[in-house]
Amino acid sequence: MEKTSRHRCARAGFETLVTIPVRLHERVMGEVDLFFHARIDPSPAERSLLEALSRHLASGMENLRLNALEKESAISQERHLLARELHDSIAQSLAFLKIQVQLMRDALKAADPEQVANVLEEIDAGVRESYGDVRELLMHFRTRTNTEDIEPALITTLKKFEHQSGIKALLSIQGQGMPLSPDLQIQVLHIVQEALSNVRKHAAATRVWVDVQQQPAWRFEVRDNGVGFDTRLGAPDETHVGLRIMTERSQRIGAKLGVTSMPGHGTCVVVTLQTPAHPSTRLASS
Repeated sequence: MEKTSRHRCARAGFETLVTIPVRLHERVMGEVDLFFHARIDPSPAERSLLEALSRHLASGMENLRLNALEKESAISQERHLLARELHDSIAQSLAFLKIQVQLMRDALKAADPEQVANVLEEIDAGVRESYGDVRELLMHFRTRTNTEDIEPALITTLKKFEHQSGIKALLSIQGQGMPLSPDLQIQVLHIVQEALSNVRKHAAATRVWVDVQQQPAWRFEVRDNGVGFDTRLGAPDETHVGLRIMTERSQRIGAKLGVTSMPGHGTCVVVTLQTPAHPSTRLASS
């Protein structure tokens, strides 16, 4: 490499080439070539300065590499979660529709109009459920966050939820705290959206409340006035899928997930971030 650099130096009409290796922990990452028209010999102090600058450059290059790896890992994890959510929701609905199609064939062979009508109703309900799942997933992954405030994204999410479900949704934000990072905002939003999805599908609720508390730590609560379930017996199969998705996302960001419910008294999902929310100058709306 040095021979090539010297050739370029001479060809370009320069007299002196000074090469400074870009090194990090004894690992050479590249080099910086300095070309001079005059014949010079850098002093030890000048070389020391150039080497210090090259170390800073090496640190910057390494940080860029690590950030790229971290982003790639985050994208991979998000794709994995999306695949799980697609499998858990849409794949199950399609499996149900496949069974109904076979029942339809049997009913047609038996010339049973009543059974045909019943199966058609089940197929229609299954298609509408699948359509709702697809729209919900698209809504989740299209949601964008503000780099400083999660409130606008929550408002947008609840408006879409109300439009899709017909269930009244109320948002309350209390306290003052440091803004969440965009990555944390996205993960928290997905957990809130999954909780709302469970309300829409299984709760038979007429109202849902989303309460956000910023001190002493960020705390997000989604509760409804639906049918609820007995936590001692575990969540019903259809609800268990959504709870597992929320649990995985909570673990991913180091948050604590809590679920309380009682038959006839609704369900409450609480996500608490482990990092305290320190005071800031931002005023939270309520």
